[in-house]
Amino acid sequence: MNNIILRKETKEDFYDTEHMTMRAFWNLHGPGCNEHLLVHKLRESEDYLPELSRVAELDGRIVGAIFYSKAKVADGDTEHEVLTFGPLAVEPTCFNMGIGAKLLKETLALSKEAGYKGIVICGEPEYYPKHGFKTCDNFGIVHPAFGNSDAFMAYPLNDGFEEIHGTYYEAPVFETCEDEAEIEEFTKEFPYYKPLKLSCQWLHVEKLGRISEVQKNSFKIRFFEQELPAKLKGSFYEEDSEKWPVVGDYVTFLYNPNGECTILTVCERSSFLQRPDQAKTGVMQHMVANVDYTFIVTSLNDDYSFNRIARYASVALQGNSIPVAILTKSDLCNNVGRYVREVESISENIRVHAVSALLDIGLDELEEYFTPGTTICLMGSSGAGKSTLINSIVGSEVMKTSEIREDDSKGRHTTTHRQLIEVKEGVFIIDTPGMREIGMANTQDGIDDTFSDIVELIGRCKFSNCRHDTEPGCAIKAALESGELSRERYELYVNLGAENTRNYAMKKEISRWAKEMKKFKDKNNNWD
Repeated sequence: MNNIILRKETKEDFYDTEHMTMRAFWNLHGPGCNEHLLVHKLRESEDYLPELSRVAELDGRIVGAIFYSKAKVADGDTEHEVLTFGPLAVEPTCFNMGIGAKLLKETLALSKEAGYKGIVICGEPEYYPKHGFKTCDNFGIVHPAFGNSDAFMAYPLNDGFEEIHGTYYEAPVFETCEDEAEIEEFTKEFPYYKPLKLSCQWLHVEKLGRISEVQKNSFKIRFFEQELPAKLKGSFYEEDSEKWPVVGDYVTFLYNPNGECTILTVCERSSFLQRPDQAKTGVMQHMVANVDYTFIVTSLNDDYSFNRIARYASVALQGNSIPVAILTKSDLCNNVGRYVREVESISENIRVHAVSALLDIGLDELEEYFTPGTTICLMGSSGAGKSTLINSIVGSEVMKTSEIREDDSKGRHTTTHRQLIEVKEGVFIIDTPGMREIGMANTQDGIDDTFSDIVELIGRCKFSNCRHDTEPGCAIKAALESGELSRERYELYVNLGAENTRNYAMKKEISRWAKEMKKFKDKNNNWD
């Protein structure tokens, strides 16, 4: 605290103060924020009071700011001048350092000394009462939009404030920061942060971060540039494992700068990839969440497997992620076009690119996926060239690489656990350990999306329960005989579907058994 300096803002501080304010409010109460634009406009307002406003500086960096302006309370034809402040912003990576309290204490004293009767604010109801603020219904002051609420508060400064009653009006500048196009354009001047619309927003003491690493019951949360160690709130252990955080999840958490943070909730997911565990017990392994694209990386050497790519694609589509097949090391292949066409035949929903990182072939085609706000999941065998691919696109070594064994074209595991990595501003990669096998379970929708042509043919069969064997009017048989549908593709669809049904049944049985065991334990625990 001794290193924190409070002072007036200078022109040289403007950009840094606005950037800090943007970070402080970003995604706090909805997608993005507009407080940084308000600060920008407030300085030009005739109601702004720079003599009362202050910034907080720590080691040469702006870490807090409070902005005062004139407001009024009107009772009929009578108007009373009061103060308001806002925003009060604190750099999010400097919470729990008392910066906000220090800004408040000094500026409240300045305001009292200046002779103002009182302050009216809309602010955090769990914070400001600790500093002497009371709800405005104690003073007979109402808000023109919502009357009164716990967030509408006042602070008496000098004698006479108790005589002020009526409707509160803040400076007109506060009404000029709602245009979304203007906010978006102004925000482009600052580093990129993804706007998020989540049901878990409207945060108070909790913060919003993203899971960047999971190792057993140990978690890391990415909070702006910080990587914070975290643990689960106890109630998670009573939940189904599907509700536990995975890499890529957005979570609310209690910030602890001196130890482990506590994860409170997992926000709703835009995508969620899972697969059966490798022991083939039917238990689902929850992999990643909130990925826009799934890069299925396979090299055009002995690693290439049409069936494996189809499995990856089904898992991606089931999880609501767009599958993108990246065929690497195209410089080693004499018939790239054949492989591209073969992979394209897997599904109309899969995108295919053949590239060579060594010769810089096809990499420019992938740049469309590396736009701010995008998250990409990497899947593929060890040695497929995932790390080399990303390093080549980004132009720097952001991911570790390893050599492959020349005798069998198989690679060594560079990645040992899933992790979220920012490779460019606003672009994140979730790297996964190399997987040579991927099973099916609870992925029928993904399989159907992958083989949508076969699903359409099945819908044309004369009988709804057609087994596609000897029944008359079978569209599948006709397509196989005419060559419209290849025997290999149909057999892959059948095999994946059968595997999915088998593993899903096993999963349901394990789930049923687990519930029975829980009932048994609960019953025993209730015995006197």
